[in-house]
Amino acid sequence: MVAIRIRVCLPEPATEVRYCRRFAEGNISTGKNSTSTGHEASDASWLDLHFESSRPEYEDALTQVGMQRGWDVLDAGCGGGSFLPLICELIGSNGSVTALDLAPENIQRAEDLTKDVPDRPKVRTRVGSILSLPFNHASFDCVWSANVMQYLTPAEFQQATDEVRRVLKPGGILAVKDFDSTLLQMLPMDHGVFTRFMTARLQTFRDKGVLGTDCGSSLPGLLRDAGMEIVWRKGWLVERWAPAGEHTRDYVRDLISYFTTAAPDYGLPESDQHYWKELAANPGSLLDQPDFCYREFFVLTVCRNAAI
Repeated sequence: MVAIRIRVCLPEPATEVRYCRRFAEGNISTGKNSTSTGHEASDASWLDLHFESSRPEYEDALTQVGMQRGWDVLDAGCGGGSFLPLICELIGSNGSVTALDLAPENIQRAEDLTKDVPDRPKVRTRVGSILSLPFNHASFDCVWSANVMQYLTPAEFQQATDEVRRVLKPGGILAVKDFDSTLLQMLPMDHGVFTRFMTARLQTFRDKGVLGTDCGSSLPGLLRDAGMEIVWRKGWLVERWAPAGEHTRDYVRDLISYFTTAAPDYGLPESDQHYWKELAANPGSLLDQPDFCYREFFVLTVCRNAAI
């Protein structure tokens, strides 16, 4: 089937997190956007909100990876599959894309998203883990993995990288996108409240032994240490000033609710928890500010599979 896809990148859209491991095992709640597997901030509807808020920057990053027509590509930790339509477009009908995620409902969402893609390549989906990829050696020209590594321990990161190297063809490309949440801002929030929250949040990642949402800028070094050859790395700032578009308003509203749910776990002062509850009850008090601004930062590291 020959078709033309017209993609319009609105000046506003955005995304966020997928494939969470162990972050809140046994703590499934709608406030934390968990999947059926208990992985926090990995529910497809949450991921869709974040993606639509950051779409221009996210799609720009994916486009710069250099995927070519006819390639075999793995989306490792695909979440709700938001990147899959563009991957399909980049590799064309002669290529193939495989979507892998731990949550069956995310895989179902990915299947729905790719069903009617024009110039559709071969699409396969699998429920599975990046720690034990259910694929043969040298199966893929490129592995794309967005917002996955932050949930792994250093040992799991090495294991995942070894698995990726195994399934990549010689000279194949690994493209890893992840956040550096040390630059996350929601203005004009109370600076002390937000700083204490983020400090406590990042400490929980250290306590759990996972790389955390601030790992994006450290991934080039970690990937090099894990045996990958770094080709290039680049950061993107996602910045949305007032008047914020609908997607960003929806995403930030849900982010505030998520942070409010997490705040009691962080041992914050009662006054800070009260602040978050008040903000969650009336997010317009922040979103409607004339100088409201949401900022996030992510890093894309593109590396090559060195000889094993």
